[in-house]
Amino acid sequence: MEKLIISKEGAVLDEITLEKRTTAIGRDPASDVCLSDASVSRHHARLVKMLNEYFIEDLGSTNGTRINERPVTKHIVKSGDGISVGLFLLRFIDEARVRSEEDDLDKTVILNPERGRGTGARKPDVPPRVSPKIATVRYLRGPRSGRSEEISRSLYTIGKPGGEIAAIARRPQGFFLLHIGGGYPMINDREIDSTAGVKLEDGDVVQVGEDLAEIHFG
Repeated sequence: MEKLIISKEGAVLDEITLEKRTTAIGRDPASDVCLSDASVSRHHARLVKMLNEYFIEDLGSTNGTRINERPVTKHIVKSGDGISVGLFLLRFIDEARVRSEEDDLDKTVILNPERGRGTGARKPDVPPRVSPKIATVRYLRGPRSGRSEEISRSLYTIGKPGGEIAAIARRPQGFFLLHIGGGYPMINDREIDSTAGVKLEDGDVVQVGEDLAEIHFG
C-alpha cells in the first residue's frame, strides 16, 4: 500500500492512501489531494502509477514541483521521497517495499562456523514476532515534559511545527519513527535520516528537537 504524508511548514496535516492509478494534486476542490494555498496551482501535478512504479508529473504549475528539493517535470518517485508542491511537502511511502526490506533483514542470519556442521543440525526454534498493539510516549524533556500520551492513531507527531519534526507511524509490524522535517531525530543517541521509517523497540529514547521521550509498549 502506498500513501502520502502531507505536511506544511513542519506540521503534519494528513495521511492519504493512494488507491487510484492517477492522483490529481492541486488547489482545485475536485483534486484527489486538495492543497488550499495560493502557492499551489489549481491543477498543479499528478501522481501516476505505471506497472509497479509511481511517477510525479508537473502540469505546468506556476511554482513548479520538486522531488527532494530538485525541480522536476516528470520523475519516478521512490519510497521516502519528498514531493514539494508550493508550501506543502508530500512524503511518499511505499509500505510494501518497507515491509520487504524488513523481511530481508529478518531472514539475515549470522552463522557461527563452530556450530551446525555436519548433517542433521537442529535449527533453533524462533518464536513468531508479535507486534505491539499499544504504545505510550513518556516525555522526559521539552514543552511536554512529565506527560505521557498513548498513540491511538495511525500517525503521531513529535516536535515543533516549523522546526524539527518526526512522526511515529503505526503499522502491522509495529511502530516506526519517520523523519518529516528539520533536523534529523535520534533514537538512543543515534541519528535517524530514514523517511521510510526505523522500527522502535520497547524502552527506546527518541529525541526530536527540544523533545526527549521514552517509548513503551503494552
